[in-house]
Amino acid sequence: MFSITNEWKSYLDELNKAKLVEILKFYHELCACKNIEYEKNIEKKKKADIIKYLIEEEKNYVTYFIESLDLVDFEYLKKCVSNNKETTRNKSFINYAIEKKIVFKNKELEIPSDIYEEIKLLINNKEILKKITKQNELYMYALGLIIAYGVIDKSVFEKYLKPIDELWEQKLNIYYKKEYQINEKNITSKALKNKERIEKYLKNKDIKVFSKKEYILLGTHLYHHNIKSYKKYIKVLKSNYVFKNKDIEFIDKEIVTPYLYTSLNEEALANEKLEKTIMDLFEFKNDKLKNKMLEEVKKIRNDFPLWEYRGFSKNEVN
Repeated sequence: MFSITNEWKSYLDELNKAKLVEILKFYHELCACKNIEYEKNIEKKKKADIIKYLIEEEKNYVTYFIESLDLVDFEYLKKCVSNNKETTRNKSFINYAIEKKIVFKNKELEIPSDIYEEIKLLINNKEILKKITKQNELYMYALGLIIAYGVIDKSVFEKYLKPIDELWEQKLNIYYKKEYQINEKNITSKALKNKERIEKYLKNKDIKVFSKKEYILLGTHLYHHNIKSYKKYIKVLKSNYVFKNKDIEFIDKEIVTPYLYTSLNEEALANEKLEKTIMDLFEFKNDKLKNKMLEEVKKIRNDFPLWEYRGFSKNEVN
């Protein structure tokens, strides 16, 4: 998967000063996430001095980079480095690692030999895993809050996250996979663009409060597993198809998660996409079974938190 090549310095030598300053800025953001002091104004120095500084900080740079990952990316990195034969491409992470100059793309993907050795040591470090697990909890908790409400006052958001991590804002700001924007007054889903709707949601202070565990389940896209209508939907599948428990992951990824978690804002569009997906994935002997399938999935949405009801489900409101 990766070609292990020259040391990091040889790659840095090829970069212009602007690119080196980008690495510097990111490294200093990583330091700020840990409340660690760093050398100020280094970006004003000559290119050779910047490279010297980065090489001196290389171990910390790689360590902090890894500690900022979520569990999905960490496990992927671990597989890649452990056997260097990982075939399932995590494109978003690879692009992120290229952007942050951990991996380089020439004719093939290349990783500097010294960085590779650093990563090999770090991925088996139990303390590193503990830090990533804690970081992952922060990421999933924050995402769960956004999935529940779409937009939330920053003060409320902070009330939930500060007990988890005092530096929650710095850490979320550099999380490249976040699906929301952190503003001065509120946190808003990137899918929510209508200003009038945002204001309407924020004015409604009657929000449903979930437990920490439930917010994290929303963030990990597993909350629906405890909904009765979802369990009934799985029974419908098992009674009409050769369907095993291992297929649940596929059904979640292709049907349920896009419908529930990524289409919270537009019900009509969500229903349209749902029907197309089900028609593409399943063969139906008749319309009765197709309609039954659609009906059962839509019932799950009626028990799922909705932005317009500030976390309450349609059935709870009715």
